[in-house]
Amino acid sequence: MNVAILGIKTLPAVAGADRVVEKLLENFSGENDYWIYLRKDTSSKTVCHDNLHFIHVPALSGKHLGSFSYFFLCCVHYLLKGRYDLAHVHNSDFGFFVPLLRLKFRVPILGTFHGDPYTRQKWGRFAKFYLRLSERFFVQFCHRLSSVSRFKGRVNGLWSSKQVDYIPNGVDPYFQESHPESLDLADMALMPGAYVLFACGRLDSTKGLHHLLSAWESVDTPLKLCVVGDFTHDAAYSARVDARIAADASIVAQRRLLGREALLELVRNCKLFVFPSEYEAMSMMLLEAISCKRPVLCSDIPANRELLVPDYPYLHRTKDSDSLAERLQAALTDTRLEDWSSRLYERCMHEYAWDSIASAYESLYASLKGEPLSESSVGMPAQNGSA
Repeated sequence: MNVAILGIKTLPAVAGADRVVEKLLENFSGENDYWIYLRKDTSSKTVCHDNLHFIHVPALSGKHLGSFSYFFLCCVHYLLKGRYDLAHVHNSDFGFFVPLLRLKFRVPILGTFHGDPYTRQKWGRFAKFYLRLSERFFVQFCHRLSSVSRFKGRVNGLWSSKQVDYIPNGVDPYFQESHPESLDLADMALMPGAYVLFACGRLDSTKGLHHLLSAWESVDTPLKLCVVGDFTHDAAYSARVDARIAADASIVAQRRLLGREALLELVRNCKLFVFPSEYEAMSMMLLEAISCKRPVLCSDIPANRELLVPDYPYLHRTKDSDSLAERLQAALTDTRLEDWSSRLYERCMHEYAWDSIASAYESLYASLKGEPLSESSVGMPAQNGSA
């Protein structure tokens, strides 16, 4: 089967849906051929492999025009040159362009939700309206829907309500293997086990860094706080938190994205990974911290609770810096912290293995290809169950 992969932008991946697709491609069985659309100006010139074929598409500059032009040109190539049996579209912000994909009448389309982009505070009112409307098109014109979040169980389209298959993100067991040559901690004024870590991809206010900075002011500890993320994504928010970071000598900031191995080495050597996000669908960053066998402290949003063992003690109330400070102080003095991290690791290795998740998608591809392309075929549960 020839499968087109659309909706992502960059490989090697930075974060989010791009990272999910990267891991799926590594774990697919090899029975299908995959044609992956990528932005020409942000992705490495990836060499095609036996069953992986990379199509680099140009785009205009600018946050809004860039995405719009890129998605449109992906559709042009898809319609004029693509010879596909199935299309897999990642992210609902591609929704306005799914009707164009439907012009290939015999090609079924699977749409996967990786979150609700209109919840991000970086977007203005018009952009949020656009993203909500794009989601409605995504729901209406994809033949079948899936989500990395169990909590996207049913969505309302333009004319109907559709069921969403739940297929989570995954983790790799090899993440706990150290690669010290990938990062020199001394260059960052850090020592192994002597720092608390906050890390994200593109920094915006929903990542909750401002809550952590407020909590850090009241925590009594000799440890340092290390902050890593892309500070260029939301300039106004980044400037505010940057001023607070500059005023505290105990905080070390890395204001650009690290390479994958360097970031994971930073995670492996931290005392505690803190994840105070206000919203997530299913965070790859949190999963990867757990898979590095490090203790985590995170907000009590449903997507985070989904990943934890019962009675996990290191959750804080979302958007509550006092609660975060109290839990952070308790975690840093808890002698059982490593035991909790081992329990989390074992659970995630069992529940969220990438090979099983890739197999679930391949089963969904096969079932979707075998179904008639009618509204009656939309929303039937995948083999791994539905939300």
